[in-house]
Amino acid sequence: MTLLKPDHRRLDAGRLIMVPAATMMLVVDAIVLTQSNGNGLAGTLRWIGTALVAAFYAVIIWAYLRRGPARATSPSLTAHVAAITATLIPFAFPLLNSATVTTGRMLVANVLLVTGTSWAVWSLLSLGRNLSVLAQAREVVEHGPYRWVRHPLYTGEIVSSLGLAITAGTTTAFAVWITLVALQVYRARSEEHVLLGALPTYAAYRTRTAALLPGVF
Repeated sequence: MTLLKPDHRRLDAGRLIMVPAATMMLVVDAIVLTQSNGNGLAGTLRWIGTALVAAFYAVIIWAYLRRGPARATSPSLTAHVAAITATLIPFAFPLLNSATVTTGRMLVANVLLVTGTSWAVWSLLSLGRNLSVLAQAREVVEHGPYRWVRHPLYTGEIVSSLGLAITAGTTTAFAVWITLVALQVYRARSEEHVLLGALPTYAAYRTRTAALLPGVF
């Protein structure tokens, strides 16, 4: 597969799409925060989770405004569709909610949401201007959670989305979550093909880190 090389004359389409989209989501979360009281442990965790999601979108805006052109981009349409689908799937979980949610289930879900989103925000801050939805190569990042995991952002999204699936509590929601995991694994492998081809130091980094979860994958 031949990688697409950067064209410095082209507008950054990712920036044009992601900055307005993330700004809209940030505004929505800010409104939710002002209307939340955070009573009780579950309420407090839910408020913290929403604040972390707002921070997630704020960092996305910051990263996209700072990023430069990619050194290489995957030409695979399948990889692009998988990446975009994986990015959008978490928005489907609220549509799959069951009629009742027990306190225990909500507590577990909120813990996963807070844990996963915290990890994802840390990953975004470490990734910085190298952020991209599509499979692209810019620089090898080896600090923050990238010291141990090559795709920590996807790990965080998988964990937080499991919290959303537990909140929904339906078979369909868990099937969607499994689909998300499969897409993130495929997405990680597609990105690694691009990174190995464009960044000479990535191969050595790859040998000493896990893809998504140390000791497992």
